[in-house]
Parts: sequence; C-alpha cells; structure tokens
Amino acid sequence: MVSAEPTILSGLAATLGCSEPALKLLLSLVVGYPIAFFHRKTMYGKNANLQHFFFMLCGVAIGVYNYKFGVGHSIAAVVTTYVLLKVFGGTTAGVVICFLFNMGYLVIGYFYTGTETYDIKWSMPHCVLTLRLIGLAFDVYDGHRSPEALSKDQKITAINRVPSLLEIAGYTYFPASYMVGPQFPMTRYLGMINGTLKPKDQEKPACMVPGLLRGLGGFVYLGIYQIGNIYYKDDYLLTEAFAILPFWKRALQMGVWGKIMMYKYISCWMITEGVCISSGLTYNGEDENGKVRWNGCANVRLRVYEGAVKFGHLIDSFNTNTNNWVLQYIYKRLKFMNNRYISQGTTLLFLALWHGLHSGYYMCFMLEFIIMKVEKEVCRVEKILLFIIHVIQDSQKLAFSGKTLCIAKSFN
Repeated sequence: MVSAEPTILSGLAATLGCSEPALKLLLSLVVGYPIAFFHRKTMYGKNANLQHFFFMLCGVAIGVYNYKFGVGHSIAAVVTTYVLLKVFGGTTAGVVICFLFNMGYLVIGYFYTGTETYDIKWSMPHCVLTLRLIGLAFDVYDGHRSPEALSKDQKITAINRVPSLLEIAGYTYFPASYMVGPQFPMTRYLGMINGTLKPKDQEKPACMVPGLLRGLGGFVYLGIYQIGNIYYKDDYLLTEAFAILPFWKRALQMGVWGKIMMYKYISCWMITEGVCISSGLTYNGEDENGKVRWNGCANVRLRVYEGAVKFGHLIDSFNTNTNNWVLQYIYKRLKFMNNRYISQGTTLLFLALWHGLHSGYYMCFMLEFIIMKVEKEVCRVEKILLFIIHVIQDSQKLAFSGKTLCIAKSFN
C-alpha cells in the first residue's frame, strides 16, 4: 500500500509535535477571528437572513475542511430536528423525539467512529451540536408554556415559535462555536443578529480588543501545554518509566500530567471564546462599577481553576457552559423524581453517554458523584470541628479573663 505524500500541513504538524487533525482544528478556531471581523465590518445590524446564511456557509466550510463528507451528519441532524419541530411544535412529544433522535444519532456515531484514543472526527463537533439541538427543542417547548410555569432562566431562553431552517443552520454552524462550543441559547444568538445584544450607548459593541486578549490568553495556555507535553505525553501514565517510580513520585507526576493535559482543552475554549467575544455574542451587562462584561459564553473560570483547593472548585470552573446547560435542561427538569441523588446520578449518566462509549467516561462521572458526596460530608464535619474549636478557645479566653479579674481583686 502506497503511503500518502507528506503535505505542508502534515509537516508543520510534525514540527509542532501534534497530529494533523489537531492542527486543522486549531486553524479552524483561529479563522473565526477574521470571520468575526468581516461580519462586524460588513453585516452587523443588517439583513438577518444574510447573516444567518453567512454563518451557515462559514461553519459548513469549516466542517468540510476538517471532515469532508462527514459534515453531512450534522446537516442531517439539523434538517431532521427542524422537521420534527415543525411537525410536533412546542410539545412534550417534540422534546422527547428530538432528544432521542439526536442522542441516538450521536451514540451510533460514537459506536462506528470510536477507537482506543481520543478522536478528532465528525462526532466531536456533533456532540456540541447535539446539546444545541436538544436545548433548542426545550426552548421551543418552554415558549409554548404558560410564563407562570417557567423559571427565571427558562423565561430568558424560551422561544414562542419554531425558528426557520436558515436561523437554525446559522445558529448551529456559527463558526465561533461549531467545533468545540461553547453552548449558548438561540435567544442570545438572535439578540446578536438583531443588534440588541450590546451596550445601549454603543452602535456596535466594542468587543474586538477583549476578544483578542482572551484569544491571546488561550495561546499562552496552548504554549504551556505544548512545552509540558514534551515531558508528559498523553500516554505517559501507561509507560514502564512511570510504573517503576515510587508511589509519592507517581502521585505527584500524575497531578502534574493531569494539569498539563487539561490545558489543551482550556486553550481551545479560550481561543474560541475570544471569537465569540469579538462577534459580540458574549455581552453580559455591566458590573457594579459600570464596566461592560463580556463573559456571557465563558467556558472556564481561570482564577477559580488555578486556585482550586477542592474538587468542587474544579467542577465550578471547568467546562462551565456545558455544566450550566446540563443543569438547566437535564437536572432541573428531573424534579419529578423527588430525589436529589437519583437526579444527580441520572444527570451524570447522561454526561457520560454524551462524552462517548469508553468505560473511562462512566468511571470518571461515577467517581465525581462519590467524591463530591464525600467532600460535602468532610466539609460539614470540618465546619463542626472548627465551631467546637472556636467555642473551646472562647471559653478558655473567658476563663482566663475571670482568673485575671480575681487576681486583680485580691491585690486590691
């Protein structure tokens, strides 16, 4: 069998120490910046259908560049979901059928494309697409319910009509989030398209500089990952060199390895978040000092993550948009179970299945459930012990003060 001749892209990937699909992914994220700049200069606030078509065209082109005809899977999912929404509208049946179709399509895709390693194939952006389309079905359903029955978050994301196929396509193929997220409701996307998602005193949102700075931060994290990956490869924990180390060294290096490995995800999220900011999609009001916040699509809270001292801090700071999506569309809608732990377990099982069919995902989320349960109990015991210690210290201070007072009176 004749091997394919090396290309400029494959040669560059080899020089950088990454795979060709990974380099294609990075280029697909970076190209979002000129796309955002072009949209801002020529289309922002103008014809909505033109903007939807532009974003759809860019997203599909990125999909073709990475997966060739594999992009047809996402097209099939988008068209089918649109048809289901038109047929069933904002009904419970529409939500259930859209949920089963999109999750079923994704799982079947995992079954046929999965290998023993982390794969950059059409199923990777399809998992992002799956949540987006399921969330859209829920939003249309909420838009047909009584406003009094909706929560605060549901009132923000509810849509009282079935969006057009072009609107859904522009939303799902939005180039800043098509490949790796983040998740956001269609109401936010439409607000950006209509020109209402911006500070009131700005004709166009002043978001290019914040977006570029966020993207620059992503490249810093990518550089740290690339340097760290020289010493700690993805499969380092499976090597003989790691196995013969003393336990304390293995525990220490496992922590270092895990930190470095997470940076590749953080870097991608920050780069794509920078594109979202540059597009004006992330406007999130102003803080108490009147400063504009551009964190509406933030997928990682860096200060919390880097300063984490508890497992809960990692959950609260990592992949936050997906966590918020699952909280709103899965966990909170399982109240009918009347059992918090069953709802948590079901939610984590959904997350594991959404990630893939590898057993490691299920082990990971099972451990998350156990660790968080134990951590909460330990923290509760810690608070009780600290309270007891404070009571003892206060009683000792009172006793010492009483003795001092008695001694003082004896001298008098």
